[in-house]
Amino acid sequence: MIPSNKKEALLLGVKTYFTGVPCKRGGIAHRRLNGDCLCDACKLATAKIKSNWFQNNKDKNIAWAKANPEKMIAYKKKYEVNNSQKIEQYRKQWKSLNKNKVLSSTHKRQASKLNATPLWFNELDEFVISEAIDLATIREKTTGIKWHVDHMIPLKAKEACGLHCADNIQVIPASINLMKNNKLIYTVSHEWIKTL
Repeated sequence: MIPSNKKEALLLGVKTYFTGVPCKRGGIAHRRLNGDCLCDACKLATAKIKSNWFQNNKDKNIAWAKANPEKMIAYKKKYEVNNSQKIEQYRKQWKSLNKNKVLSSTHKRQASKLNATPLWFNELDEFVISEAIDLATIREKTTGIKWHVDHMIPLKAKEACGLHCADNIQVIPASINLMKNNKLIYTVSHEWIKTL
């Protein structure tokens, strides 16, 4: 049964109701409990309002993100799970339009790895890194989210530079790794699990 008003929706414990009455933009669709219409015209208008607000309040957004890193990680993780196909499509499109940047970045990364590889790098290090790559692939298939092989202490950071070796490798969710970037956070094995 589809509730026809807010009161019925609350009694049934659902998040939307359907009145059958056109909204102010002429759409006929379900409504949220706060009264927002879910027709295409209203969704587009709401998205535009949110986009304008975020554009006009960038400083507030940045300050909030810095003050609430755990909430930001959770938000990014949720967004990545809900929009994985959209994100992958955007990445592919960006890479195809920016081939020179991708190539330059790849060469720079390879050079960083070479410079960070210690002279005592051996078969064990190679084996651990290879297993980490396999583990990332398995976790991705199992969980449905992207995983990265991460250097706990980044190869290039302002405070310190880590080595490309077995002791500095971990497998973490891509969203956490991208948020981490070259910062000295989650530098201890399994420390990132606290953010989940």
